[in-house]
Amino acid sequence: MDIHKPKPWHGVREFLKEYLIIVVGVLTALGAEQTVEWLHWRHEVHVAREAIAFDMKRLVAMAAHKDAISPCQAERMGELSDELDKAQVAHRLPALPWPGGPYTPHMNLRSWNGLTSGQTLAHMSNRDQISLSSIAARADYNSSRALAEREAWAVVQTMSGPPRPISNAEITSLRQALMRVNMTAADQRYLARQLETMILRTGFLTNKEVEAAYEEGLAAAKGTRFCAPPRPPPASAREALGINMTGPPARPGEADPGGGEGVGGALTTER
Repeated sequence: MDIHKPKPWHGVREFLKEYLIIVVGVLTALGAEQTVEWLHWRHEVHVAREAIAFDMKRLVAMAAHKDAISPCQAERMGELSDELDKAQVAHRLPALPWPGGPYTPHMNLRSWNGLTSGQTLAHMSNRDQISLSSIAARADYNSSRALAEREAWAVVQTMSGPPRPISNAEITSLRQALMRVNMTAADQRYLARQLETMILRTGFLTNKEVEAAYEEGLAAAKGTRFCAPPRPPPASAREALGINMTGPPARPGEADPGGGEGVGGALTTER
């Protein structure tokens, strides 16, 4: 078997030539690797920005919806407060309709978990990182206030039903619940307006896209049951409890999955 023996170097010039070939080869390989990695993260950031823009449109629409129905909610709370004033004198609640429930969407930046669990966020600009972190935190806090509002409304909804006696202690409890509703709803409206401005300033969406999502949220608010005239008073407390629990089951595809405001009803960026 023939063995190829390396040729000995004949002088410094030949050594430098061989050395240069090796160095250029290594640098070329490293440069190609860096280019491939740069192209990979550029694609990942592009995909992430699309997902973030999609979420931002949802948030703008939900914020507009919440803001738009706030006057209806204030009117409903005022009516209930007036009934408590009368009950304070008469020690009796009249027949009251189901007061409805508030619009409390789960406002979150769904793409945020994916950004933080991987390395994509580290390849975005520092400005984008700070902006997105602030929006995600603000949206999560809004959702926590929405949960508190729903819990307070659960107490207020006990006013619904046929006429019945009421004690001063229960009136006090209901007034406290109404105040919690007022505070949590006002917080959400303020936070919703902040989110709209913060999202607009990120530059992830154009002014036209923000306006379109905002208008879609306003349109959805017009069909909110909460702003419609209240239903007739239930004949019993039992009937009041079953208002949202009766009816046949919905078949797959019949229920509204929700969360599609601002994005034309889509659930993800992939239609």
